[in-house]
Amino acid sequence: MDCEAAVGAAAWLHNPQFSIHNSPFSNFYFIFVSTYNFPYYNTVDQIYHAEWSIAKLARHELLRRSIATLWPGGHPTRLIHVAGTGGKGSTCRFLELGFGCIGKAGAFMSPHLFDYRERFSINGEFVSQDDITAAWEQRVRPHCVRLATDHPANVHTFHEVSILIALTLFEQHGVAWAAMETGVGGRYDQTRALDVVATALTNVGSDHAHMLGDERWQRVLDKAGIARPGVPFFTSDTDPENLEIVAQVCAAVGAPLYQVGDEAVAALAAELQQHTLDPSPESLLHADYQKRNAALALAVIRHLAPTIDEAGVLRAFANARLLGRFWKVEENVYADIAHNAEKIEALAGEIRKQFGARGKILVVGISGQRISTKVFRALADIAHTIIVTSASFKGQDPARVREEVKGIVGDIPVLVAFEPQQALRTARSLQRGDEVIILTGSTYMIEQALNPDPYLRHMSAHFGWRMEEPHVATGTVHLNLPKPAPPLR
Repeated sequence: MDCEAAVGAAAWLHNPQFSIHNSPFSNFYFIFVSTYNFPYYNTVDQIYHAEWSIAKLARHELLRRSIATLWPGGHPTRLIHVAGTGGKGSTCRFLELGFGCIGKAGAFMSPHLFDYRERFSINGEFVSQDDITAAWEQRVRPHCVRLATDHPANVHTFHEVSILIALTLFEQHGVAWAAMETGVGGRYDQTRALDVVATALTNVGSDHAHMLGDERWQRVLDKAGIARPGVPFFTSDTDPENLEIVAQVCAAVGAPLYQVGDEAVAALAAELQQHTLDPSPESLLHADYQKRNAALALAVIRHLAPTIDEAGVLRAFANARLLGRFWKVEENVYADIAHNAEKIEALAGEIRKQFGARGKILVVGISGQRISTKVFRALADIAHTIIVTSASFKGQDPARVREEVKGIVGDIPVLVAFEPQQALRTARSLQRGDEVIILTGSTYMIEQALNPDPYLRHMSAHFGWRMEEPHVATGTVHLNLPKPAPPLR
């Protein structure tokens, strides 16, 4: 062995992440991994994609500076940061109503269903349209214009502006506690720029793989990135591999970790029975899977407000509702936002429980780069008819989706209606007797089908049109482009 190899081997042997085992088949030693170092993998990932990760982290710093400018003494609201594949919005609503038992509480959630103001909630009620206009025109817009005037590259994004509007509204309304939902992921989402008193992770599944990573461990690593030094971290995820990664991330930054497991969920259900609280069919807790989200919120509330009246919190939980979550639109017509495989699977179980053998017509629209076969696999077990339609924002072609899922739905009729309102009309024309219609999948599909305001519906369908670059050209163009250089390693 030469000197360079010997030095390298010595470095490996002193790495506590590895152990040495003698091989009976040779005179060499083999090094086997005993524990994996996920915080280090995050470091390597950031270095490998330095141009991308630095730009993302710079957005955080820009938002921190804006918050410091607008609130030089610090923002007065105590914030709880919530991330996860499913259940983020419901957990935020439980936190909002729970903390509402000891003071004014709010929530920032996304996306909205019909109206932008639905992203901002105070004591369980959406803020007014006038509130949004005042926050934007009097506080947030003037700051953003000054910032862009002084530094033209520093233009706040839609998500960043929305966060600033939320903070403005919470201050103006005297909100003491507020839950802040991540947009996508956790580590690089702009909500990560906030100073918070607790963090909560619901679960990690298959959402946004094209942005967070194809492998589940990558998505866990991203979402666990909401952990901050000294800030308690709560999770209701029960997957051992996920929990190992979360534990490593929390240990690396010094965040106390609290796991909310099956026992806590069972205890919550028992307490609801003990207080004879029977959630109504419109309540979030009427769905069994929501009890895990409520248990997570309750753990956070107990930690931050140990003297709170828990009976009052449970009563608030039992009455919790959220637009678009198993929402009864009218008799025998329901809507539920379930835009990934995990949410669809949970919804399918709830539909089976609620409606039994009754006929079910499902209207489904998928957006983004979600894999349609995963989404439809659970629906195939409960549907009598499926109507595939489009979603206005990043919607997938319903004809292509039908072709993709034909092999997994068996003999169930799968129809295509290119417009969501047309899909709903078709479903109603097929409905017989006590059959139920359930609209599910993308928020944007449900919005286009049911939004009563035609102007907001149009604006939602054409979100971002002012920033689109023209992509249609006429004439003849001859291009001879060099191949881009590969990233340097």
